[in-house]
Amino acid sequence: MTKTAILRARVDCEKASAAEQIFSKLGITVGDAINIFLSQVCIQKAIPFTLTTRPHLNLDNSSLEEIEARYADRTPNTETYTALNERPTRRFKSAAETLRSLKT
Repeated sequence: MTKTAILRARVDCEKASAAEQIFSKLGITVGDAINIFLSQVCIQKAIPFTLTTRPHLNLDNSSLEEIEARYADRTPNTETYTALNERPTRRFKSAAETLRSLKT
């Protein structure tokens, strides 16, 4: 049998209660959840999720303005946007024809 350790941590009561309700719906205990977390840390050799200072943005009910503001630093600049929207001056009938054109 595997040895176990007792962990003690101070956590926010409301968050702990809310998490316990979610774990219950999943059919696991808080201890199971902690073991899953620790297992993933060991497997990935890192925190198993992205740590960020950005608040969560729910894309299901966010306005277009909120989404654009959130991802403004990830959208192409004007030059890139223009290049992405240019139509190719030449069309090819097959992949082979496209590859041949790249060799010349």
